[in-house]
Amino acid sequence: MEKIIDIKLSFQRALLEYISKHLRLVCCDWKEEEWIKIRFYLDILPNEEEEELISCILTALESDLGFPSFINEIIFTTESFEKLDKLKILLFWRNELPVF
Repeated sequence: MEKIIDIKLSFQRALLEYISKHLRLVCCDWKEEEWIKIRFYLDILPNEEEEELISCILTALESDLGFPSFINEIIFTTESFEKLDKLKILLFWRNELPVF
């Protein structure tokens, strides 16, 4: 349970500075002491600016969290929020009403 709190707080700090208007959702999964998988959903194809912002988020997370391996995915999709694979926990989601 403590790891989930560390992850959420770390993401909150990282996202405060580097969030983009094209970021729809950020979620993650992890295996304790081995790896963390972070998935970024965008509403545009990843371009240089978006990749740079995500790189800054990842750099902040790597210095804050103690995982030996970071796996990241950047996915462009227009699928509805309900259809997106949200992994273990949601860390950020943009308001895209109606959600239900």
